[in-house]
Order: sequence, then C-alpha cells, then structure tokens
Amino acid sequence: MMKKALCITLAAVMLAAALASCSPAPTSANVSARIRTTSSDAADAAAWLTERLGERLPDRVVIGTDAADYGVDVSDLEDDGYVIRSLGDEFALFANTTDGLDRAVRKYAKMVEAGAVTDATYHEGYRVKRIELAGRDIGEYTIYCENEDYILASAGELSSLIAEACGAQLSVSTEAPAAPYILLRYVDDDALSTCGYRWSVGEDGLTVECSAGYKQSSSHCAVMRFLEKRLDWFGLYFGFEDLSPSELVSIEVGESGGETNAFQHFIPGTDDEPKDRFDHSYSQLCGISHACHGLSNNKFGGELSKDPDRAWEGDQPCYLDDAFLEASVEDVKTYIKNRVGQGAAIGEDFCYIDIAAGDNPYWCECKKCTAMLKAEGTVAASVVTWANALSEEVNKEYKGLVYQTFAYYGTNKAPKTVAPNELVYVTFCYDTSCDMHAHDGRDCSVSNNEHLAAGHDNVSRAAQLEAWLALTKNVYVWYYSMGQGFMTLNYVDMALEDMRYFHNVGVKGFYMESHDGVTKDTCFGTLRTARWAMNELMWDIDMTDEEYSAYLDRVIAGIYGADSAPYIRAYVDATAKIQRQGPCTHCWWSAARAPTLVPRLTASAFDTHFELMENAIRSAECAASEMRSTLLSAACIYRGCAASYFDAYEAGDDERCAELARRYALILPRLEKYGMDVQKCWYGGWDGSFADFKADMEQMAWSAWKEHARFLGVTVPTRPTPDRVAEALG
Repeated sequence: MMKKALCITLAAVMLAAALASCSPAPTSANVSARIRTTSSDAADAAAWLTERLGERLPDRVVIGTDAADYGVDVSDLEDDGYVIRSLGDEFALFANTTDGLDRAVRKYAKMVEAGAVTDATYHEGYRVKRIELAGRDIGEYTIYCENEDYILASAGELSSLIAEACGAQLSVSTEAPAAPYILLRYVDDDALSTCGYRWSVGEDGLTVECSAGYKQSSSHCAVMRFLEKRLDWFGLYFGFEDLSPSELVSIEVGESGGETNAFQHFIPGTDDEPKDRFDHSYSQLCGISHACHGLSNNKFGGELSKDPDRAWEGDQPCYLDDAFLEASVEDVKTYIKNRVGQGAAIGEDFCYIDIAAGDNPYWCECKKCTAMLKAEGTVAASVVTWANALSEEVNKEYKGLVYQTFAYYGTNKAPKTVAPNELVYVTFCYDTSCDMHAHDGRDCSVSNNEHLAAGHDNVSRAAQLEAWLALTKNVYVWYYSMGQGFMTLNYVDMALEDMRYFHNVGVKGFYMESHDGVTKDTCFGTLRTARWAMNELMWDIDMTDEEYSAYLDRVIAGIYGADSAPYIRAYVDATAKIQRQGPCTHCWWSAARAPTLVPRLTASAFDTHFELMENAIRSAECAASEMRSTLLSAACIYRGCAASYFDAYEAGDDERCAELARRYALILPRLEKYGMDVQKCWYGGWDGSFADFKADMEQMAWSAWKEHARFLGVTVPTRPTPDRVAEALG
C-alpha cells in the first residue's frame, strides 16, 4: 500500500510541451467542457465533479491516472492517494487508482465551495519515514519466534506491517534469537488472562510476551495492539487503518507496556464489516465460546439423537429423569469419541460442548421437577442438576472439557442453592429485555415496561445476573442488538456503561449478537460503530468518559470519513439522548410497530437531524464514506417522517406534509443507487415500498403512535384513515 517516497516534480519544460500537445476529450456528454481526462478510468470522477459543481466549476481541470505527459510522478501514491496541482490556467488531479481520483475530485470540489483551491497531496510515500528500536534502524532487526502456526503467522503480519509503514523488510526466523532481535514468545501467566500481552525494550531489542491461554489469538492481538498503540496506527483491526504520519518513531531502551483482555471470551458482534483484514480471528479470545441451543442444534450421533421420540429437539426434556441423563451421557461420549477420532485435541482445538436448552419454554411439569421448582424458585435448578451430573460423569473418561448451558427463556432466574460445578459455564441471555437503556438498570423503571414481559426490565435482569454470579464465576453474557432496519437502536452511548458494568460484577465472557438486518456493508444504524468501540473497551475497560468520547470521534472518522465525522457524531449523540428518554422495550420489535421510535422527541429534532445527515453526505471524502452516510440518512429520514407525519396531518399542515413527502422520496433512489432491494431492508414486518408516502406513513407510523400513546400521554389522531389502517388497529 505504501511505497518508497519519490519527489513529485512538475518539470517546466515537460509541462510546456504537455500543454501544447495534449488535449484529451471528455469521456461522455455528461462531463463539463471544462474537464479533460487523460485515461478512460477517470470518467466517473469527471462525471461526479460535473454533477457536483456544474456551472460553478471555476477552473479548467484535467483528471486521470495517466500523468506522464504532465511531468507528474504518481508511482509513490497509495491506492487512495492523489495529487492536486495548479498548472497555470488549469488544475491537474492525478492518482494511481479510481479510488484516488474519486477522493481527489471530492477534495477539489470542497475547496472550490470553500472559496480557495490550493495544491494538495494525500497519502504519498511511507507514512513513517524511519523507525528506530533501541537506537538502531528497524531494518537491522530479525523477528524471532517458535515454530508454531499461530505465532509464525503473527510474526509474518508484523514483518508485513513494518514494511507497509516504513519500507523496512524484516525476515522471520524460528532459530535461537540473536541481537538485534524482535522476539515473540508465549508465556504461561494468569496475569495475562487468555489473550493479554506485554512488551519491553532492552539493549538487544524488543521482546513481546503473549499469553499461552489462547494461542489462536494472543500473538495476533499482541502484534496488532502494539502497532496501534506504539505507532498510533488507528483502526488496524478493522481495515479502516490510519497510520499517523511521522518523520521518526523512536522506541527507546527501557520502554515497556502491555494490555490484558477484560473478558476471557469476547465477540463484539456478528455480520461485522469490515472484517479482520487477516485470516484468523482476533475477537474469539478464549477457546470456550458462549452457549447456543446445543440440545437442538448439535447432532451428537448417539442413540438419543437417533430416537425421534427422545430427540434433542422439541419440548424440553425432563432434566431430572435418570433415563434422560443416562442417554445424554452416552450421546455426549459418542460425540467426543468421534471428534477425538477425527484428530481433535481436547483442551486445544476442542474445548467445550454446548448442551444448552432448545429455544422453547415448555418445561417439564412432573412431580420431581415441580418439587424442585418450588424449592429453588426456578426451573433452572433442574437444568443445572442435570448439567452437573452429565459433566461429572463424562469427565471421568474425557477430562478437560467445559459444558455450556443457558440462563434463558425461563431459566434467567438463578437457583437458590443448586450451583453449577466448575465444569459448567452459564450463558446469561438478555433476550427480550430492555435494550433502550443501560443494562445495569439505571435508566429503567419497573413501572414503565409496557413493551416487556414482567421481570424483563434491566433492574430485574441485573439482579438475576448477579444472583448467578453469586453461584458461579463462570458466567457469560449474551447481549442482544438485533438490527431492525431503520429502527436499529443506538448502542454507542450505552457500550461504555454496559461493558463497565459486566466487567465490574465479574462476567467472564461477552457476546454481542449484532445483525444489521441488511448486508455486511449496508448498516442503517450505528451498530458497526458500537462494535468497534466495544472492542477497544475489551482492552481498555478503565478508560474515562472523556477518553471514550475521543475514541468514538476517531472510530466515526474511520467509518464515515474525517470530513463527515462531526455531523455523524452530532447525530449519534442526539439520537442516543432521545433513546434514553424512551420507554423500556427490546430490540426485537419490528419496524411496523416501532416502540423504539419515541415519536414526539424524534419529530421535534427531525429538521436538525436531516440537516446533519445531508451535510455528512455532502462532506464525504470518498464513495464508501458517502454510501455509509447515505444509508444512515435513510434511517434518519424514515424515522423522522414516521415520527412527524400524524402531528402534521392532524394539524392540517399541508406544507409540512409536503416537505416530509419530499424527504421520504429520497429514500428509495438512495437505496437503489447502492443496488439494494428494499424488501430486504428490514428485520421484521414491513411490506411498504417507499412509493406512496401517505399510504406508507399510515401503515407504518400509526401503530408506532398507538404503541406510545399511553407512555407519552398524547392523543392518538382521530381523523379518517384508509381501510388498511383501520384493519391494522382492529
């Protein structure tokens, strides 16, 4: 990506010849006559600039990836780099790629709109001109590590990234280290948890010690985190990396540092974009994952799995039935035997067995189960009794495995006395709990949970979680953030409080189920921002509120671009504040009902929010940033229209209704621009088309108002509506 810097020259003699002889024509009729291109791949950039500035284009402009005739050397530009140069009576915009040209024309357009166009260079040459380690140039060093797959891959990553940063090519060796060295090695040290690391610099070089607790990730995390922290290489994990320019990075003898992961198991989401730029995962920080309906999802291969009348699927079994225990033990043993026979090593690449309950609340009501329920206050007691017995029996033959079970769907309440043994891990699920507010319950009210089942407010859930933690230290949290298309909640504000809380009460593992509801790169909400922030909190759980805010600024700039970031941040903060004032409800609500909308507050802020998002789109520094801002704007527009429509309709404000319709009409072409099927933009019940504003609003927004009427103390509009709305209201 970064090449050795070469001076970009504008030779006067070559320039004069070029201006006299070169006059490439516009590529198509939709390009201004004031724009010329030097290469066919510049057509889109030329068309974009024409559309943006039109008659306001003040200069003659030449655009292209072919700059040879202009005396401009672009060979040292990164893929997204560009040069903007004044050539007397015209400006030249050159790059190596179409991405670079796209960024160049956007930069030029914004300079024109600001009233001053100047020469500019973006991402030329190596960002770091020189790295010194213990007083020597980094190029003098060799990277040493043991001959083990994961740490070898990490050593290769380190070598590649150093070359990318400054051009130095470091070899990797598995022999005994010789000075000057960079040494990567595993250490058995509980202080480093499963994936922590520490580093120090001596006279002979740099030593990086990685936890042996989970080799699949620890050395990779050590390399990435060291470079992020010591070279200020922000976002390296996520592919939006921004290495701060520097003439010299000097790492002196005596310097040291390190970090320890806050949770032994941590996955900050699924359907994440962008993925880790490397092949192996950085988020799976422990060999023991969270539970996930193992009773119904796993086919263990034993006799119980084969018997349709006693299968793992369907209603819950009787967990106190001796025959069920015997059959499940044999089933699990068969499964383990098969895995080991296929080459799996227990305790290394085979660490746990998921025996968590199926996804239903149909618990056994026999005399034994009912008696235990009365004695312990929860059906979880029967489940734990069975899990303990199964794990202890199987452990006699196959040691070193963990058995996972749930606190979920009837078992969130912990038993009074029946505690899981040390082999059993509990995954506590916040499913259908309040996702509008912090999960410690500080903003929830048990009297304001009209959208939740009894006991699902976060005050009650926090008490249940802490009761489990009083029984066992092996508790994971399953944190829900199910994207609802345009109704996706804002978790950015809550992430800091939630992860602090879970860490402080002793939660061992953390999993955020995060589906954007569309595709990996087309999120309508801010879940990606929340996931990135949560990953940093994993390593810096003690960061202050101010540090977290500053980190969010960098994350948002990485995702949406630096120029759009201030507008996005203002929108994120504003919507978070509104969400905090809404009712207790969970993230599963479909867009058609939308109790997460908080209509009055959203409506009153809609004009401000709309302006923020339009400014973010216009300020985008590249096509990808524009796409992300545009998709977020679609959610902003939808929510604002849905929240505003009935007030304007009831008041007979035709002018406001017309303005809402104009904004609403922006959604469909903006989605189609990125090839999106509007029918796949939702995780929930909506069958609108964006084509008929009034009909869509009456279908969508009415039910949202109905849901909120009692909470807000407002009158639901009573003017006539189409038949389908009347039907929806029953």
